[in-house]
Amino acid sequence: MGGMRKYELRYNRFAMPFKIETHKDRFLDKIYRESMTSLNKFYGINWKHHLPSIIIVKDHKLIDAIRGEKTEQWFVAWANGRNIFVLDRKNLGKGSKHNEYTPEAYAALIKHELSHSFYEILSEGKNRPIWLCEGTATFTSGQNRFKKRPSKFSKFLKFHDKGGGDVYGESGFVVMMLVDRYGKHKLLKLIKGTKDIRSRKEFGRLFKGIYGFSPTYAEFNRLA
Repeated sequence: MGGMRKYELRYNRFAMPFKIETHKDRFLDKIYRESMTSLNKFYGINWKHHLPSIIIVKDHKLIDAIRGEKTEQWFVAWANGRNIFVLDRKNLGKGSKHNEYTPEAYAALIKHELSHSFYEILSEGKNRPIWLCEGTATFTSGQNRFKKRPSKFSKFLKFHDKGGGDVYGESGFVVMMLVDRYGKHKLLKLIKGTKDIRSRKEFGRLFKGIYGFSPTYAEFNRLA
């Protein structure tokens, strides 16, 4: 199932099975419709069937139970194929100063995770480098407007095979810069090309073939 169905996810603390219930929410419906329209246009995909579902997770304790691990407090949403998991907005901001709730920020959070599903259609399930995947989701969701643009890029490239909270500070602005200067078509070509790369070196060759320069801090800062 997919489309405009949202689910509340609950669990019994004495057992691991999870219970999913349908949940109607006009606010989420609006976010979903607007996000899907915008992302279809950006990615050039007319996604009509087997649409992604939004699963609202009650609290951080349940996030940990679903993930099977202790997560950081900033970790409040993720995409798993066509399933988008998002912390209930009622509990957003509790225990973390990085995720204070506003309707605009929550809408962007959901759009960010939906963007990952679109990205993986083009990349055929690949999400390396992480900075490109997260940067594209951050840019397309409009989350850059909630962040301070860095005066210098110095961290994002280390997030190739691993993620982390720091990847979000720079990567969205890097992708925005690439789109502003070279257009979105080169970005989409890059994303599609990642399906065949197996190393940073191969990605570097792919990137240079599309943009004409190597993906280094020096080059990105030169463009900034």
